[in-house]
Amino acid sequence: MMKKIGIILASLIFACGISFAQNVSAVTAEFSKDAMRPAFSMQLDCPKKMAEEALKKRLKKDKIKGKSAGSMMMYSKVSNKDLGVSGCNLYTKVEGMGRKSTLYFFIERENGNFITATDPEEVSIMKYMESLTKDVEALQHKNKVDDQKKAYEKSEKKYQKLVSQQNKLEKKVQKADKERQEEKAKLEELQKQGK
Repeated sequence: MMKKIGIILASLIFACGISFAQNVSAVTAEFSKDAMRPAFSMQLDCPKKMAEEALKKRLKKDKIKGKSAGSMMMYSKVSNKDLGVSGCNLYTKVEGMGRKSTLYFFIERENGNFITATDPEEVSIMKYMESLTKDVEALQHKNKVDDQKKAYEKSEKKYQKLVSQQNKLEKKVQKADKERQEEKAKLEELQKQGK
């Protein structure tokens, strides 16, 4: 019985590891025009702009401050326990077209070496990057809520305009009816006088 439980548990861990590895992977990517460096890469189901915004908000929340460095953002001397690094330079890059984007993390130690899949920080980096999918989802939902709010406000404005037009038309109808009644009364008065 224990052997079966052990096999099932090992299968689950292996399956989770496979699905996790499919999302974040260790790669060699273009770091600059003439240099390739070890990196960690992840595919995201969102446009590049949204991925950049979600990443920026997450790093800001984690108190990781950076500056633009060409096509990347550079974060100097990063120490973050969730990311599993201390005193490292973090370079982030987002590429994408359409509704898909790719996020890259290049992490450079103080000695100039880049962290690779064989380093002990690998698991923490992959988990951190994987957790960014929740930030992207939250941003997607926030944007949908904002869009729905704008659509509601636009519809509300149209409705108020129609109500206002209806009130004006009702006043015009009442005024026209009053003028008609007054003219009818004058006509009846003239007809009585003519008899």
